[in-house]
This record gives sequence, structure tokens and C-alpha cells, in this order.
Amino acid sequence: MKITEEENYSSFAGYSAEDCLEIVSRIRIISRSRTERTQTGIHRSLLRGGGIDLADIREYEYSDDIRTMDWKVTARYRKPHVRIYNEERERAVYLMIDRSASSSFGDGVSKELKILEISATIIYSLLKDGDASGILLFTDEIERFIPARKGRRHSALAINTIISHKTASKGTDIKNAAEFLLSRLKRKSHIIIISDFDSPDFSEAISLLGKKHDVQAIRVSDSHETELPDIGLVEISDPETGEQMMIDTSDRNFRERYREITEEYQRDLSQLFRKNRIPELNIITSDPYRDLHLKLSAFFRRTA
Repeated sequence: MKITEEENYSSFAGYSAEDCLEIVSRIRIISRSRTERTQTGIHRSLLRGGGIDLADIREYEYSDDIRTMDWKVTARYRKPHVRIYNEERERAVYLMIDRSASSSFGDGVSKELKILEISATIIYSLLKDGDASGILLFTDEIERFIPARKGRRHSALAINTIISHKTASKGTDIKNAAEFLLSRLKRKSHIIIISDFDSPDFSEAISLLGKKHDVQAIRVSDSHETELPDIGLVEISDPETGEQMMIDTSDRNFRERYREITEEYQRDLSQLFRKNRIPELNIITSDPYRDLHLKLSAFFRRTA
């Protein structure tokens, strides 16, 4: 399958796991080589909180992080010197991926496909840097858990699982998924939750998860979830419960009240993340792939 830089990556529908790896390989989150990456992007965020030991001291180079400067050696030799560290232990990265029925919602590109784009991009970035990645697919049940490992074969397995897995349930229970990871992960890990966060209360479980692990939240939403279009009478269905009802989208008061309720929920969600020091990134399904890449790159650098 030939892929060029100019191709429009609108979604990964119909692609195999290897196709997905090739697509995201064209636009890397981390562009530096393994020897050059001085704590940048995703890899830099994995090292938050220590877990590294001093390996060497050398003269400063342009790409070095100024925070690694050894001021005593710099003063002694009158030239800038930096400390070089070895990782004492590597933290595995786990993607906690929402596969509930609500993720199938979307005008054009569904939240489900956007979640795949995000997951594949992150998994590829970790693959290129030699880091271990694992996945947890969840609904209101634990759908599939793959422990973190390294290598292209493992990365392809993870992406293929995200693409092909047939869910056993339609609901969403983030609390249950968080408690599962708390029970399974014995070492401190890096957890990236990718979801629309349309779930019963999970505040306590998220708080506990954030205390034991480094957690980041990527919220995927569709613009129509906050702004209903004025198209008259519409029958809507809850994808998780199957409940149906008729609404009048031409009613301005109804649309305004709907917008207020959804915005209030989003504010409460952001407040929960801030309270637990969990960085949050909001992604809209209509974001083109290149914009998605830029947002992810900026997010991981900012939160490192």
C-alpha cells in the first residue's frame, strides 16, 4: 500500500494494523533519534518523578535541555556542561481505550475512528522510541487487556486488537476500568485515558489512579454533542441503552438548555482532572489528522 505525505488521513477505516503503522510513521510525534531525544514529547513525560541515574557529564550541545546543566562543572571548566542520565527503570505506557457504543457517535468521522487515530499515533511513537506499550479496551466491562511490551509485532497486535475487537457490551464504566488497572499494575506506569468520558461517576477511582500512576486524559467529542443543529423533529437513540425519544431541535430554548447542560458537564469534568493534577486534551472528531498530530505533540510536550 503506497502512502504519500500529501494523502488526507481522514480516518483508518478499512486499514490493517500494518497499514495503520505505516500511516502514522509518516507523521511522527517524536522526530528526534533515540540518542538525541533529551526528554521531549511522550518519552520526556514518562520520566516525570525521577527514576534515572547519572551516567556521564559532557559539554553542552545545542539540543540539550538546560535543566540538565551541571553548574559546578560548568564553573570549573568555564564551558557549559550537562549531565547525561541512564534510565534506572522504564515506565510502561498503557492506553485505556473507551470502546463503548457512545464512541460510535459522530458527524462524519466517528469518535470511535478518532480514538483509533489517536491510539495508533501514540503506539507508533512509543514503538519508534523503543518504549513498551499496553492497551486496555473497556466498555462497562473489561473487554481486552494486553500487557505492555516492546517491538513492532506487539504494536501491530495492539492496533489490530483495537480495530477488530467485537465488544461484549455497549455501556461505559470508567470506574471499573480504572480499578482493573489499579489491581493489575504493580509498578508505577504511565496511563493515557482515551474516551468521551460519558460514564457514571468515576471521580474516586480516577483520584486513586492518579496517585499511583502518571495519568493523562484525552477527551474525544463531536461538535454536535454541544451544539444541536436546527433541523426540526428528530428521533434520537441512546447508543448504550437503546432508549429512544423525539426532540424538537427547532426549539431555541431546548437547544440552549441542551448546550448549558453539556457545557456544565464538561466544566465539571475538567475540574475533576485539575483537582487530581491530570492533564487533559480535548479532541474534536472533525480535526484532520495533521491537526491531531500537532495537538498531541504540543500536549505531550506541555505536560511532560
